[in-house]
Amino acid sequence: MTPSARPVDLRPRRGGFTLLELLVAISVLSIVSIIAWRGLESLLATRERLEPERDDVRALLSAFGQLERDLTHTAQPGLFALTASPVAVRPGTAGPVLEIVRVAPADEAAASALQTVYWRVVDGVLLRQATPPLREFASVPSEQLSSARVLGAVKSLRVRVWSDSGWIEPAPDGTLPATAAPPPGPNAPPAVAGDALRAPAGIELTVERSNGTRYRRVLLVG
Repeated sequence: MTPSARPVDLRPRRGGFTLLELLVAISVLSIVSIIAWRGLESLLATRERLEPERDDVRALLSAFGQLERDLTHTAQPGLFALTASPVAVRPGTAGPVLEIVRVAPADEAAASALQTVYWRVVDGVLLRQATPPLREFASVPSEQLSSARVLGAVKSLRVRVWSDSGWIEPAPDGTLPATAAPPPGPNAPPAVAGDALRAPAGIELTVERSNGTRYRRVLLVG
């Protein structure tokens, strides 16, 4: 007897993954997920660590920028008949106080006015205090000063000025030595009050933070 032939299944077989292949794929995805999570966690930790430093550097640059603007608009003694240098350093309870007599910001139609700005450290904070704009130089009570907290965590402030002989420390009473203007020529106009004075050419400012870090900036006057 001849055995009957088995029928041949001509239908295409469906593709798929075996259980072993699925386990390998899941293991690979788990390893990749763990590596990606560790990288993201490290990135977030670095960002949290650098965020305060970025804000701190931004505040420091803003403070130096405002001081540079104050020094750029320093009043000319001869033009405003000042009897003292427009840039001085006064002694304070928590360190030196940088005093700048500057031309106050004003509208184009308004007359020029003077404004005295004080930079000092109070309770670990660098403050910028300014008087109201005045038509002439005059002392203003402390309660009329507008104060702005410029930089925190400040330990000390140091100021030096540039003269023809180099950097000069403030005098014991805190004032800066006056710098004489060059002698007038034979055809110069008559001298007026304040012509014998001029502001120093530059200021060196050193800010020491509470963590011991020091930042030094040299700025031009006028």
